[in-house]
Parts: sequence; C-alpha cells; structure tokens
Amino acid sequence: MISTMYDTTMDAGSTLQVDRTLKVIMADDDRNDQLLMVMAAQDAGHPIEFQFVDDGSDLMILLSNISELSELPDAIVLDLRMPRMDGHRTLDRLQAHSVFWQVPVIVFSTSTRHRDMSLSLDLGARAFETKPASFDGMVSFVHRLAAVSAQRIKFEDRMGELNSVTAQLSLLGPDLSGDIDDFFLEEIDLTELDD
Repeated sequence: MISTMYDTTMDAGSTLQVDRTLKVIMADDDRNDQLLMVMAAQDAGHPIEFQFVDDGSDLMILLSNISELSELPDAIVLDLRMPRMDGHRTLDRLQAHSVFWQVPVIVFSTSTRHRDMSLSLDLGARAFETKPASFDGMVSFVHRLAAVSAQRIKFEDRMGELNSVTAQLSLLGPDLSGDIDDFFLEEIDLTELDD
C-alpha cells in the first residue's frame, strides 16, 4: 500500500470559512495527478492535507485503520481507472459501510462517458468531474473540492451544536427534549450547505 501525505498549509492562505486544515484522501495511481493536485491547492490558497493511495483497496485499508470519527477525511477524490479495485467498486463498498458513506466522494476521472458519470452518481458520488486539460482547470477543481469539504465541516458543526443543546435539554425532561430536536431539525436547512 502506498500512502503519501502532503500538507499545503505551510504555503497557502485560507480563503475558506473553516478554522482548520481540510483533510482529503485521493485514490489515484497517477503520480502526476497527485502532484498537480497539491500544486493546485497551493495555488488556490486552500489549506489541505492530502493523503494519497493508489487504488480502492488501499483506500479501504486506510479508512479501516481510522479509530475516531473525527479522523475521517473531509472528502475523498476517487479516480475510476485504478488497479485492483476500481472506482465504481470502491464507491459501492464506501456506500455500504456503516460510517464511510458519510464522507463526500468526488469522482475525478479522465472518462467523459455518460455511463461512468451516471453510474458513479447512482453509487453515491457527490459529484463527477472530468480531469481538466489545464492547470487552471485543476485549480478550479480544488476550489470546488474545498467547498464540498467545508460544507461537510459546517454540517458536522451544526449537528454538534444540536446534540449539545439536546443533551442539555434532556436534563429538563424527556418530553421537552423531543420537541427541541424537532425544532432544530426543522431549522437546519440542508440546501443552504450547498452555497
């Protein structure tokens, strides 16, 4: 298993509204694409800690070694054409897992086939992006990747706030706690996370 880490925080100023470095795992056996991703993140000014694996098997092994939910990546960038376990099989395994399905997956492939895109989305990918032909296109992709990662962080923060308030209110009595849960869930508009 090849796993390489690279942290872009030392060279980048954050334009995101998050207070920590984003954690992204990229499953892609092309070293050039891995290097371009790091360079694009630096150029885009996003503090991202990348971890690279060569295929879906290595990704599943890496994820299985995570012991805390807080250690999950903020996003996974997944190529389709990889040795051993390809992107579609990997997506299927991620979505079937009791925890890993929560991590947004962006398929990042050279494929322009509609079938690959629709199958990826059907299998649970958050987005499908064709690898760009230019460095500027890669920088644009990193901006979108950072936005998806920040949305996940924002959602987790809001759910944490809800859980904290619910726990405090449960001390007041079980009937009140259930009403507050319903109120807060109505107040969290998931569509605003796409902004």
